[in-house]
Amino acid sequence: MDSQNSSPEQGKEGKQQPSALPILSDDDSQDNPDNAPPLPSPSRQEEETRHTLATEPLQPVLKLLADLERDDPKFAFQAARLVGLYRRLWESCVSKHIDGQKLQQGNQILKEAGAHLVEEKDGLQLCHEKQLSLLRFFEQALESSRERMTRVLDGWNHPSRLNLAGTQDIANEG
Repeated sequence: MDSQNSSPEQGKEGKQQPSALPILSDDDSQDNPDNAPPLPSPSRQEEETRHTLATEPLQPVLKLLADLERDDPKFAFQAARLVGLYRRLWESCVSKHIDGQKLQQGNQILKEAGAHLVEEKDGLQLCHEKQLSLLRFFEQALESSRERMTRVLDGWNHPSRLNLAGTQDIANEG
């Protein structure tokens, strides 16, 4: 785009190919607002995918610009500026689309993990309720055993009560 101030002779000498439009660096295409968290750095394969998705649809236009540059360099330069702006917009859309897909995948993973945790919580709640039920049963059984043991010990400590009761039973039998 520096050739905007150059003369037509300079444009013919160092012909700028439309395919040589400036490629945005990662820093230019990922300007985040202050309140947005930074995204993790993309992998090499992801960068290649982004670049391919961003440039592939524009290849026919770039070929047309190359043909136009041979016919009318001045008009080709103006068209190249528009194509460059459109390309930046398209790259931004592709980048946002890929980031959106990543977020959807992350959300799906989180939803599945959340559902698994809810199932696990329900299972643990059921187990807890069963344990509380068993605990109440054992408390009742222990209390019943305690009462019986107390009666036996009371009877052992006071044998006269037991003998009188036992004597009456023997007398009734005889």
